[in-house]
Amino acid sequence: MESENIVERLTKYGFDHSNLYTGFKSVGEARKFAEERNGRLVEVGFLDGNDNPVEDSSQNLINENKYYKAFAGPDYRILHSADEGFQDIAEKLKERKNEITEKSPDEKYFSDSDPLLEEDAVIVLFKDEVQEVTSRERSKYLMHTKVYELAVEVPKTSE
Repeated sequence: MESENIVERLTKYGFDHSNLYTGFKSVGEARKFAEERNGRLVEVGFLDGNDNPVEDSSQNLINENKYYKAFAGPDYRILHSADEGFQDIAEKLKERKNEITEKSPDEKYFSDSDPLLEEDAVIVLFKDEVQEVTSRERSKYLMHTKVYELAVEVPKTSE
């Protein structure tokens, strides 16, 4: 069953009466997961620099049909693979990689970014310059970053 593969990929947080799942690849995937498990869509924030989700609907993810947003401060912009402008920057990064020599200091941007650019990546810009390419999961641990995700809360009696 396709849903079982999804469970293996998702991040699960256990609470007293429910389990919370994050890491969905789309709003549709989250909705289907919730329907199949008698769960409900919730918006959560990772606001303290670690992996402790708290219910937070301040970013209107459900209404905007988004499943991820992140903010790191006024000089930073965090672009997720579903955000406008992401693909343009990702293509430029791939082109630049081909121009870089093995000993270039720019190599640090690309050392492990290719797989991330192919998947659900996050590009961190500082004053509109690429600072880092990372994953959604790793973005939770960037200094002062507030990460918001669409999650599904499932009652433990349903699982």
